[in-house]
Amino acid sequence: EPSPQYGNASQVVFLAGTSSDNAAIIWKSIDNGQAFRRRVVPFPIDIWTVVSDNTLFVGSYDGSNGLVYRTTDSGFFYPKGALAGSQSLMSIALSPSYEQDETILVGNTNGWVYWSNDNGTTFEPLGQQLPQLIAEEGASNEVIVAFDPQFSTNDTVYAASHCYKGVNHSSAIYRFVIGTSTKWESIDSTLPAGSMLGQLWVSADGALYATNLKVDCGMERCLNPTYSLGPTFETVTRGLDDGAALSGLWLCNNRLWSIDTKNTRLMTYTDSLAQPITLTSPPNKTPGIGTIIDYTISNVTLDWEALSGATSYKWQLNYEANFSTVPTGFEGDTKTTSARLPSLEPATRYYWRVRAVKPVLSPWSATWSFTTSLGAEAIAPSLYSPQAGARGMALKPVFQWSAIAGADRYELLIATDASFANPVIIKIDAYALPSTAWQCDVGLNYDATYYWKVRAGSSNTWSAWSAIGAFTTESPPSESSSPELSSSPSPSSPSSSSPSSSSSSSSSPPSPPPPPPPASPQPTIPDWVKYLIGGLLLTIVLLLITMLMLVIGIRRL
Repeated sequence: EPSPQYGNASQVVFLAGTSSDNAAIIWKSIDNGQAFRRRVVPFPIDIWTVVSDNTLFVGSYDGSNGLVYRTTDSGFFYPKGALAGSQSLMSIALSPSYEQDETILVGNTNGWVYWSNDNGTTFEPLGQQLPQLIAEEGASNEVIVAFDPQFSTNDTVYAASHCYKGVNHSSAIYRFVIGTSTKWESIDSTLPAGSMLGQLWVSADGALYATNLKVDCGMERCLNPTYSLGPTFETVTRGLDDGAALSGLWLCNNRLWSIDTKNTRLMTYTDSLAQPITLTSPPNKTPGIGTIIDYTISNVTLDWEALSGATSYKWQLNYEANFSTVPTGFEGDTKTTSARLPSLEPATRYYWRVRAVKPVLSPWSATWSFTTSLGAEAIAPSLYSPQAGARGMALKPVFQWSAIAGADRYELLIATDASFANPVIIKIDAYALPSTAWQCDVGLNYDATYYWKVRAGSSNTWSAWSAIGAFTTESPPSESSSPELSSSPSPSSPSSSSPSSSSSSSSSPPSPPPPPPPASPQPTIPDWVKYLIGGLLLTIVLLLITMLMLVIGIRRL
């Protein structure tokens, strides 16, 4: 048996047995089994377990009492043994939190379990003696013990008993909660008659395994041994040859080994179904699932990841998360990794989970929820105003849309792009609108195209978004009319003052002075008149010059 520290700079391995002269021996190797050093044990070894590289517990029987010894020097010296009943000992187990709680269990061959919470100094009976399943004088009742991996929080321990005398055999698996239980509770009602349980292990994930030496009875497996309403056990025989009888059991992570004593084989079992399934769709807590047809929700599909080795799955749906009862039609089996659900109610929260059921059970997956779409005849509001493609809309239009049954709020988005990457008005969450109409309180831009959409909501879910509507605002006033001052709208988002406030000054700026009146229009002289007048003036000048020359000539005569 390796030390619990094995692999972390430690290669310590222990072996226990007898020498050729029947002396009890413990061998120790510090080099991974390359060489061993032996220690003679001064008493027979009935049970033993390794605590650390140097500390062991060894159980023995002196003819009158069961005794548990603790050695801290690899078996070189043994102090006085602690008394544990009056019969020989069959099994020993250390608490998963042994270093903190120092708790130890031992089982004997007469149906008793003893425990110590002082590091093996003293032992006392735990509960009552396990039932003597073979009602014959002198029948043995061998007990194998194990701790639950969550013992530090749930105080739960287990015991497997094998009662027998001659050819008569019977077994059972029990559970006990320290500090709560007064007697051991039998938890496996499916064990075959005549079972011969020989070893018991509980994995770190909480799965319980017990080998059965009875021919063709394989191994008992339980994924929920702590379940208060009754654990579910199943018998695993897949892969075993006919007539197989398992003896011994060793566990590492989710892999187990046992010996088939009838066929002389070492058998390996990898429990890939000890892990829960991973759910994928619908994502947990998703609202607005499904399509409403004739007042019911349709087209809802559950999806999950495949689990290695699983050949069949079971899904369950419920109104409550505890799945204490499952309504008719709300569960089913499938060989695929998806399931189409029956018709559901609108605006209702549902819980769902999945597990593998073949070849063996897996744990239930995590429980997820979704909420179906809101409404009775429509799955999203219809947009009324502004109508699609409307033009010349006022800068502060009134938005109107249809009501959805059951809705008590509506979310509105307005943007300059159809993708709504940068909305200019945001009415969502705490700023959602209580009615189906809203007067815009933010001035939009002139001659601009806007897109808008609405969805309805209630306390549990939201409808789908409406179709996207588009409209264009009015053009700016002409130059002959008095201009109106307007400012570009800023995105309306939740703020401490108002969810739709815009950045404008508290008072209007003064009007500019009127322009001076235009000057009176002057008459315009056509060009041909100008040329005529010029010609007449030139003619008069020539005539005057001619007359002047004639006068001068006359005077000379």
